[in-house]
Amino acid sequence: MDFRHLVTFETILREGSFGRAARAQGYSQSTVTLHVQELEKELGVPLFHRQGRRTVLSEAGAALASRCRPVLDGLDTLKRTMAELQAGAGGELRLGSIEPTAYRRLMPLLAAFSRGRPGLRLRLEVGGTGTISREVAAGHLDFGLCSPPPAELHLRFEPLFAEPMALLLPRRHALAATRRIRARDLDGHRLLLTEQGCAYRQAIEAALRRAGARAECGMEIGSLVSLVRAVQLGLGIAIVPVCAVRPAPPRTILRELVDVDVSLSVGLVRREDGLLTTPVVTAFLAHLAQEGLGPSG
Repeated sequence: MDFRHLVTFETILREGSFGRAARAQGYSQSTVTLHVQELEKELGVPLFHRQGRRTVLSEAGAALASRCRPVLDGLDTLKRTMAELQAGAGGELRLGSIEPTAYRRLMPLLAAFSRGRPGLRLRLEVGGTGTISREVAAGHLDFGLCSPPPAELHLRFEPLFAEPMALLLPRRHALAATRRIRARDLDGHRLLLTEQGCAYRQAIEAALRRAGARAECGMEIGSLVSLVRAVQLGLGIAIVPVCAVRPAPPRTILRELVDVDVSLSVGLVRREDGLLTTPVVTAFLAHLAQEGLGPSG
């Protein structure tokens, strides 16, 4: 069905005659008549009857009139949706991120990007690098913000920033009075770490090994928020992303390790084939490049 014919039909109803519909649409009256004739031929029923000089709706025409506007409204909505998709103003953005990148750095960018895009649908998955990378590789996420993905997934990694980490201590801890804390000073103290396989834990353990420290995990906690809370309650000490604990939470002190750099490389993880690069993904990546994901307090 040619939707122009429905538009002409609806215009005749609104304007009250073929002649006024022709003027409203900028057509000749013969064109309006042709549109109606082609619509009647396709539907197989007459839509108008002649009563003297007047043209009135047939029963079929009245039935079409009751359903025509919703169809045209739906078509208008579809056209707007397609235009928004093409411009990157609509559609679905599916991304994943590790913490604290998600809530400290990514959320403000998503909020700014969403303004003026009422048709945008967002899906944010927060998890570890392994989970996010596998979701990107499987096509369930458009991209991720995390540490370098496992090599066997064959994903592209574009470094964006280094997430610095520092030592979080209970204020009354034995090391709290020490201004220059070295990695080996942690030996013998209960070290709180995230779960096995977590990128932060891997970076911490690698840095401590390089410094010759023998600090061992005294408690494993799968949540960064819970880990910080455990330090507050005096359960131990932890090396955590600086942006997650600045300013230091109540009853804690933040100290840098003076003899070792503990940081995690965080970047953009995408599929090599680029098949998931829709207009809205392209628009957000441009926004990401413009605004950046630099240091965040």
